[in-house]
Amino acid sequence: MSPMSRHAKFFLFALTAICFWCHFSCEPVQAQAKDRNLGDRLENVATLIRDDRLAEAERELGAILRSNANQPDALNLLGAVRAKQRRLDEAEKLFSRAISANSALVSARMNLVQLYLIQGKPQNAIAELNQILRLQPENEEVFDRLSRLLLKEKRFDEFINLVEPAKSSRPISFSLLLSLGDAYLERKNAAKAEEAFRLALERQNEDADAILGLAQVAQLKGDTALASAYLDRAKQSTVNSGETLQRFALVAWEAGRFEEANQALTEALKLKPDDPAFHVALGTTWLKKPDLVEAERAFRRALQLQADNPQTQMYLGYTLMLQGKYADARELLEKSLVKQPTVPQTFYYLGLISQEQGDDQTAIQHFRKTLQLSPSYTEVHVGLGRSYLNLKDYRQAQAELELAVKLNPNDIQSHYQLAVLYARLKDPQRAQQQMDIVEQLKAQAAQKSAP
Repeated sequence: MSPMSRHAKFFLFALTAICFWCHFSCEPVQAQAKDRNLGDRLENVATLIRDDRLAEAERELGAILRSNANQPDALNLLGAVRAKQRRLDEAEKLFSRAISANSALVSARMNLVQLYLIQGKPQNAIAELNQILRLQPENEEVFDRLSRLLLKEKRFDEFINLVEPAKSSRPISFSLLLSLGDAYLERKNAAKAEEAFRLALERQNEDADAILGLAQVAQLKGDTALASAYLDRAKQSTVNSGETLQRFALVAWEAGRFEEANQALTEALKLKPDDPAFHVALGTTWLKKPDLVEAERAFRRALQLQADNPQTQMYLGYTLMLQGKYADARELLEKSLVKQPTVPQTFYYLGLISQEQGDDQTAIQHFRKTLQLSPSYTEVHVGLGRSYLNLKDYRQAQAELELAVKLNPNDIQSHYQLAVLYARLKDPQRAQQQMDIVEQLKAQAAQKSAP
């Protein structure tokens, strides 16, 4: 093992907003004079790099590598020089060579992690962090970075497999416990999610995020009363985070408490006015009121902050469709499809627009595509039935509309379109039966919405 590898200390220097780490010798060791001299030279190189005297550092490293072309610490430091020079491909090769020469050289592996993140290669960074953790299982910094990167990349199973067994061997931070609960929610594991959130609450009593996590667990279990109780409890906690307010809004939305979701997101935007995701979420609550003008305003602001976001384009296109602005709506929905060609709602909305513009053949194509992507999308059968009705293909219209009623017996539009169909088929008795159902469903809906 080289002198640099025997005794290590982190040395930090910046590349734009990202840092590369170098280990260098600083502790007294029992070594031969030749080794001590190499250690001193490498120490000096690290200082030169810190002071941005890169040409001098490169000359000294060149001299060292002429004597030993595979000296791992020198290769690592030369990689750091290349990184500061923004010669990232060369830096990657040098870090990799350093690791080949000394597979236990953690500093080179950490530099490679940083480089992969700069290059937008998070999967490579994760693989390298896993290697470091095998070398240094107690390295808290690496454990923390790996866990958060796995979470960011939505590799929930790996995140769970990393953090869950570590609970018995190392202290797990409060934020990681919350993230563990969220990961279990993603995997629909209510019991383990509840365990993680309760552990978090033991650390920070009455924390809003932990309470809201328990509300989400209750919703996952189908216990709406308990979820609502947790939501009320969370309202009593002090919240100074836009993300927590967004979480509250999500839980409130799932509970059907749209007004509270709207209020929470309005408050969240006071804290983070330039977060496009908050504007999108707020827009969806305006749709529920409904207030199409405010919804449009929220989605347009989100697009100003994050142009060409396909989800926002889809939501704004839908909002404009509801306002009858079909040309603008179609343009946005088609743009959304370029980046997200497998979203069933986008095809459904395009089908509705084609239908409203009298192009039922195109509408049917869009509706069929929707069903290919989402066979359980029941509303599509109503759209298909209506288009076939417009085209006077009564056999297909009847098949689609009767299927729509079977899948959702309380859908007013399905029954209404069936009434129209039976009237055209000269069956007034069945047409009247369907209209009677329409009136009953309207009455029930009015009763539910009454204060």
